[in-house]
Formats: sequence, C-alpha cells, structure tokens
Amino acid sequence: MFNKIKILSIFLIFSGMTFAQSFSVQAKIDTAEMFIGEQRNLIFEINQRSDIQVISPVFADTLISGIEILEHKSDTIKSKDNNSLTVKQIYTITSFDSALYYIPPYQFINGNDTILTGNLSLKVLTVDVDTTQISENKPPFDIKSIVNAPFNWELFKKIAIWVIPIWFLIALIIWLVIRYTKKHQPKEQTKEEIKRSAHEIALEKLNVIRNEKIWQQGRSKEYYTQITDVLREYIENRFDVPTFEKTSAEIIDSLHFAKKEYKESISRLKKILSDSDLVKFAKFTPDFDQHTRSLNDAQDFVSETVIKEIEEIQEENTVEKL
Repeated sequence: MFNKIKILSIFLIFSGMTFAQSFSVQAKIDTAEMFIGEQRNLIFEINQRSDIQVISPVFADTLISGIEILEHKSDTIKSKDNNSLTVKQIYTITSFDSALYYIPPYQFINGNDTILTGNLSLKVLTVDVDTTQISENKPPFDIKSIVNAPFNWELFKKIAIWVIPIWFLIALIIWLVIRYTKKHQPKEQTKEEIKRSAHEIALEKLNVIRNEKIWQQGRSKEYYTQITDVLREYIENRFDVPTFEKTSAEIIDSLHFAKKEYKESISRLKKILSDSDLVKFAKFTPDFDQHTRSLNDAQDFVSETVIKEIEEIQEENTVEKL
C-alpha cells in the first residue's frame, strides 16, 4: 500500500511539472556526418504557448570552435486555435577542419523555466586522396594557368559586315538632318529690319502714360514711377549710363559729360527726378498742372537729346544696307 502511494505521489509530481512547463525545445542536425566545406542545418524547434516569450541563445559567427555559422533564419507556425506556436531557429553551418565535434546543450529560458537541449555531435570528414596514383614519374598536377582564347576572326567578320554599314547609315542620316535643318532655318533679318531708336521707344511709352492718366485715380506715386523708369531706360540706351541701381543725384552726376551740350535738358531731368522723389518718398501731392508739366518735360528731355542718336542710327542702317 505504501509503495502504491509513493508511486502515485511521484506520478503527480512529474505530471505537475509537465503541465507547469510552458514550452519544450528539440535540437537536431540534418546529418551527423559531412565532408569538409559542406553545409548542414542545425535546427532548434521550440514548441510554446503563444502568450509567452522564450529567450534563445545568441551566436556570433561561430557555433563552437571549428564550426562556422553561415546563415540564420527563423520560421514560426501557429496552431489553428492560436494558443500555441512552433518556432524553428535554423542555423546553416560548415567546417573546414576534419574532426568529431561535440555540440554542448544550450539554454532556452522563459521566466523561471529553463530547458537545456540534448547533446549533439558532428563528424567532419576529409576527402580521400588516391596516393597510389602519385609517384616520382607522375607527380600531382598543379593548378593550370589561364589560357587565352584565340581571336575569333569569323565572328569579327560577321559583326563587321553588319555593324559598319549600319553605323555608316546612321551617320549619313544625322548629317542629312543637320544639313536640312541649317538650310531651312529662318535667316536673321537684322539687315532688313531697321533698329528702333531709344527715343522712339521712350516717346511711345510716355504717350501710353499720358493716355492712361492714372494720376487722376489718385495713383500719383505709380504715375511718377512710370515716368522715371522710362527716363532711366532711355538714359541707359542713349548715353550708356547705368541708372536703375542709382539715386536721382547719382544719375545727374553720371551725366556730367553731357552737361555742356544738354545743359537745359539735364536741368529739366533733375527737376523731374526731384519731383518724383518728393511724391514717392515725402508723400507730396502735385496739382494738375504739375502732373502735366512733369510728363511734358520728360518728353522734351527725350526730344532734345535725340539729335546725335538719330544721326548714328541712320549711319548704321546705311552701312548695313551696303
């Protein structure tokens, strides 16, 4: 009776351990033998509940001394009820030294539960060499040197027969296209067209300003800005003096070489620029007469400084016609 109770107690203890254990691990190798340089798979198969995490051993590039790890991959299979998992840790291993290798147990941990894998072994074999074929008269052969393949003239001729005419045809087409394009390009009409002079452009723009009469809409600042911009452009084209980056005073100073010939005209320009600065920067509001006078003075300045420019343009057009 006592023995039965004892056996039942032991059975209950082991049964409790089995049910308390939340995972199991099995380690195996594809085969127990391989030749030097061959590859085998070391597989750790973990069966666990899906709600736990099992800590596996971590390896670098070697499993043990003499066995190298080439690749590691993992595969997970869920049960149909999603209550358990089967995780496979697959390590591709190889060895280049012949020996019988002992692979020790490895720990897999979940909380307080630790499982050790079973012992494994792997025998690495060398390739047998038939030494009976080696003698003083027949030494082992060395590695052969690189052999240069002979030039294939037949293939070269076939390629040349097709490639050279094709390239010649492509070059001919390109040459014909370029020649046709140049031949039918519109010729420059510089000799046919008479250049518009700076004073013509300026007077045309001033007439547009006169017709728009934007100062009557209370846009005096914009009105004077338009007038001075036309004059700045005219001065650059007429006297070759940069103006758009200069103040009014700097523009007048830049025309010092023309003060003797166009004294009154430059005084008129100075008055226009001064009135424009007052309107734009001092918020001065000119009356009707001053608006009209500024525009008239701008047209007079252009007309009074145009004589030499007209003569130069006429001479230039005469030279082009010749």
